[in-house]
Amino acid sequence: MPENVKTGETASQQTKEKVTFAGFLKSHATDLMAYAGLAVMLILFVVFNSGPRLMYNFGSVIQAAAVYAILSLGAVFIYSMGFMDVSLGQQVGVYVIMMILIGNKIGGIGGVIIGFLLVLALALVCGAINGAVSIFLGLPSIVTSLFLMFFFTGAQFLLMEGTGENTIALEVASALRPADRNAYSLMLIGIIVLLALIGTYFFKYTKLGKYTRAIGANKVAANQSGISLVKWQVLGYMALGFCTAVASFVMLTRTGTAGKGTGSGYAMDIMICLILGGMPLKGGMKSKISCALVGALTYTLLSNVLTTMGVPLQWVNFVKALIFLIIVLLTCRKSTGILPR
Repeated sequence: MPENVKTGETASQQTKEKVTFAGFLKSHATDLMAYAGLAVMLILFVVFNSGPRLMYNFGSVIQAAAVYAILSLGAVFIYSMGFMDVSLGQQVGVYVIMMILIGNKIGGIGGVIIGFLLVLALALVCGAINGAVSIFLGLPSIVTSLFLMFFFTGAQFLLMEGTGENTIALEVASALRPADRNAYSLMLIGIIVLLALIGTYFFKYTKLGKYTRAIGANKVAANQSGISLVKWQVLGYMALGFCTAVASFVMLTRTGTAGKGTGSGYAMDIMICLILGGMPLKGGMKSKISCALVGALTYTLLSNVLTTMGVPLQWVNFVKALIFLIIVLLTCRKSTGILPR
């Protein structure tokens, strides 16, 4: 009898463990897919970049991923609310141009610092406007970001027309980055890690992250529980504005130049990065800072792998779009829709 009871307890325990394991796989399916995708990209990257060019291309990936990672870290705060900002690319373009014009006008590193501080102030103001106007006017956040997109598109065009050139260059660009390529890559890694730690703290341990996720989970319930939608939506967009300014500065250190097409396409690229990283488009409590880092690295590795595999340039975007569509269909099939509010 004791043996039968023991056997019954063991069978029950095994069943419970199976159910628990199955539940774990189901509840973490998106995260597991994101990390699996990153692992596959890393393997393919090593295979197609074997030999002496491995470390060189790895440095190229880090430099390319830096802007995506920083923008994605800020975007997590608004995507967690179920919102998005389609003006990111145009903002980056204008901010880089402004820093170059101001830096060249004043001269020296001091001019670039002043330019960055002015850009940071503008980015924070635009974030506050984007977050507040949609609440006050009762409009979807994407509508206000469309206004900013058109505004910054025009501003970028006018700034470049005023120079009379197709591209402009920062005179002290070489002083913004280490001469050694590896040292520059390490500097970018340090910036990303620092911002990721700061972002993790605010997103996981402060009201900013908790309330933005609560708004994404259920906006009506969050409002009825006393959460100020205006305050936390504005702060969420301002967090994105801060990261946009930093990402623009990082882009300036990398290229040292800007033109009418600078920043083009970043809004959709960031959306793809977050989806590849396992970010739910509807936001909510499953939103994580890690989605930004995993997605940015996966997306950049994907671009590198497609190029080194010999995929024609005109087909690279098609392949990216196909992969993005498959991931969205697998992870975001909801009867109420899959796009952010």
